[in-house]
Amino acid sequence: MQPVEIRVDDIKVINRLRKTDEGKVEEISQSIETIGLLHPIHVAKQDDKFILLSGSHRLGAYKLLERTTIPAVVRENDDLINQLVEVSENLCSKKLNAIQEAQNIVLREQILIKLGKKAVVGSNQYQGQGITNKQLATQLGISRRIYSYKKQVANLLPDVQELLGESKFAEQMMYMVKLSKQPEDIQREVARILNSGETTTFNRALIMANLKLRSKEWKREYVLTKEEVDTPKSVMRFDRKADKLNDICMMVSHDENLRKKKCSANFGVSQLNNYTMLPEHSRWFVKYFTKEDELVCDNTCGRGTNILAAAYENRRVIGYDLSKDNLASIENALVNHIGMERDKFTLHHSCGIEMEEYKGNSNMVDLFLNDIPYIMSAEKYTDDPRDLCNVKDLDQFYSRVEVMMTNMKRLVKPSNYDKKIYKPIIMKVGSQRKGKQGLFRMDSEIEMIGRRIGLVLHDEITNELKPTLQYLQQCIANKFTVKCHERNLVFLKYED
Repeated sequence: MQPVEIRVDDIKVINRLRKTDEGKVEEISQSIETIGLLHPIHVAKQDDKFILLSGSHRLGAYKLLERTTIPAVVRENDDLINQLVEVSENLCSKKLNAIQEAQNIVLREQILIKLGKKAVVGSNQYQGQGITNKQLATQLGISRRIYSYKKQVANLLPDVQELLGESKFAEQMMYMVKLSKQPEDIQREVARILNSGETTTFNRALIMANLKLRSKEWKREYVLTKEEVDTPKSVMRFDRKADKLNDICMMVSHDENLRKKKCSANFGVSQLNNYTMLPEHSRWFVKYFTKEDELVCDNTCGRGTNILAAAYENRRVIGYDLSKDNLASIENALVNHIGMERDKFTLHHSCGIEMEEYKGNSNMVDLFLNDIPYIMSAEKYTDDPRDLCNVKDLDQFYSRVEVMMTNMKRLVKPSNYDKKIYKPIIMKVGSQRKGKQGLFRMDSEIEMIGRRIGLVLHDEITNELKPTLQYLQQCIANKFTVKCHERNLVFLKYED
């Protein structure tokens, strides 16, 4: 199509995915003054005006030069473009309820796919081939996680959306997301109850619907929920959820190259797959204490569960490990299965105790999340003498841990109690037995180390473990009590 001259004042700029770079506008304006405009802008016709499709910096340069017209390629009578403009304006208006917003988010993605501008499953989103969900979320001023959360409302049945579309309940995104996860018959019954006015509260409508349609199942779920609610919050339960993150972590853990030797004074010697921490445990800490694009570090990353969980939640990560095989498997998972850009992660094949690469740095990490190895060869990870699992002397072990925590203290960002800013160092520790030497209280020792170097113990969170049948049998045979819990010590470095 041949470009035509159109009035600059007739061009509307809405809903741009990229912010205009004023420096680039200045540079382009100088080029236009010297050699003219090499490439016309692209616009879509809308009534007697035009919608800018591409060329915001060129348009900005013409405005800077106070030019009244600009060469443009005009797309005439494009229904998809007009529809995209309308949907985008709706989303930017901030006047939509949760249902309407979800409908417009989904519709916008569908239009972008038809136009060939949306990254889809199978395309390389991370090399600029298509607009990503993260970009669409940024456009709306929200995180990718919130964007996905809002979009869930579109999973409501069409008739339920229509029934509740104009009600006050449609304003409550949390309720609509909760309803979208219910079975179809429950969705319809809840919508009917709310629309009829039998109750004025969403939660009661959900209870009424379950009592009517799912009486036996619902009562069982109610009992389980009540048990969970009654559990002290300092004791947390984490399960291995069947999701993509769990699959990725299990894939790394079960890599045939990453088998370890378990050497127990009581339980014999065996070869087994490395145990992977529950991803939900790591993910909880990441989401609770950090925001998107903040920096998470694991000094002893092993199978990489902490690293993978942080990357999965769109955090930048630093990982240390003395095993090249570990790091190679983690890198493969980060790049090929999570889709993380390489400039967002750093993996060091070196000692996470000394952290030599950051000797001159301070106040850079938002969260340290560590699951330190068992002591005195309870589990054999590498033959490297720097590996904590190879330390035979207990005092030497704690001395090495103190060096690591001192370096973490230097690198973690300061917290501020008054401003409610918390940048923690989290040490996941459990007690350890060593034959005739008895029980070692690692959690107590590490707590004292933290206090000694000037850290503040902000909180402790206890995980409730689910011991395997084999472990139960081993404990019974040795007349041990079963370890059902492990502590997570949350340390902070406060500003002076």
